Amino acid sequence: MTRPLPLPHDCADHLLSLTRRGLMGLSVGLFSSAFLGERARANTLSEARLLIVILRGGMDGASLLVPAFDPAYYAARGALAVPPEAALALSGGFLLHPAMRDLQALYAAGEAAFVPAVGLPLQTHSHFECQEVLENGLAGSRPGASGWVNRLLSVLPGGEPLRDGRVLAINSNPLIVRGSEPVLDWSSTWFPRLRPTALEPLHQIYAARDPELLAIHRLGLEVDAMAGAGGYQNDPTLPPVVNGFRGAARLLTTAGGPRVAVLTIDGWDTHADQGVLEGHFAERLSTLDRALGVLRHDLAGVWDSTAVVVTTEFGRTIPANGTRGTDHGVGMPVLLVGGAVRGGIHGDWPGCRPAELLDGYDLRPTLDLRSVFKGVLSGHLGVDQAQLDTVVFPDSAQTAPTLHGLIVETTSRRPAPAADAPVPRPLTDAQLSVPTPILAYRQQNGIFVP
Repeated sequence: MTRPLPLPHDCADHLLSLTRRGLMGLSVGLFSSAFLGERARANTLSEARLLIVILRGGMDGASLLVPAFDPAYYAARGALAVPPEAALALSGGFLLHPAMRDLQALYAAGEAAFVPAVGLPLQTHSHFECQEVLENGLAGSRPGASGWVNRLLSVLPGGEPLRDGRVLAINSNPLIVRGSEPVLDWSSTWFPRLRPTALEPLHQIYAARDPELLAIHRLGLEVDAMAGAGGYQNDPTLPPVVNGFRGAARLLTTAGGPRVAVLTIDGWDTHADQGVLEGHFAERLSTLDRALGVLRHDLAGVWDSTAVVVTTEFGRTIPANGTRGTDHGVGMPVLLVGGAVRGGIHGDWPGCRPAELLDGYDLRPTLDLRSVFKGVLSGHLGVDQAQLDTVVFPDSAQTAPTLHGLIVETTSRRPAPAADAPVPRPLTDAQLSVPTPILAYRQQNGIFVP
């Protein structure tokens, strides 16, 4: 079982969130859907891969993507700013944190991009609320809402390998995948496996007392076998995050396996002793960089058809606080990597002067996060625009228009819908509803429910 890193903060909201996930045995959570994208690259069909990485806690984007051209950044950050002489070169006046050398190489190859100032439609500075909105894909918190990736599966065509009603969740069942589409659970090999002879009595107990649990467990074993067939073996000498990326790569390249995945990483809430160049934050970035390099290596055969999106629930304040850290903010950069990604900087920079910041502290978003996701789903998976605006991200056509140009043009795309094809209908509240762990936790513990 993995041991979580000590967290240099005392944010009650985030600690409650971590405790809830910790009880579910989560340090690195990975889910993947079994969709083979109808998209061609280099004359191959149905080979698109998509990995969504969520950095839980609110990652300090201004220390990852450094706006070196903006003197107000250095004035606000003081000793917590990343000095230009230590940072790595990118383009457009931006620099990169010195721990991200593998990412710099991907950027130089045109296989990495940043959208520098992105935000959620809900700006409450709350881990619970913002993670919920990131994952439900709606304009705000809605108790009982389903996850947008689950809704994405509902609009993709059936008949693909492992597509029909199959979603894979590793170690957890995050909101982003919850909904009407069934979910498979798979635990990585961080935990010992029972022999088949030992499993049979357990299955007999399940069959007598909880047939549904038995069915879930058998499906988990099936996916476990899939990962084994892909050659995955846990390496205890590597950080758990790196092993999580290795597992994602194995599953994404297994014949008949998943083609879309979501991976979550805890530990990005840095209120005190952030350690921008040396310390907790720098170590987290170094591990993430190593994981991205491993992913690039392990997905070499399908890299040209791969897109990875790295995001967080909110950014951090531009001014440093009084405890050598940063507090919950709003605007944040979104990172994209992969052979299918159009490299560079996409989007505007709002500025770091006090008058340009929200309330004098927070980076002002220039784009809605849903716009970025819609651009990736449209360009990479060929999802129909109407489905994106009404089903995957309901009521988002005006508030979160699709950001085009994030994905390299392909040689073939999903066929356009027939002229008489029915127009997608907006989802009803009943279709959006699904019990959420966050809501249950709040109700059980008397926490405010919006």
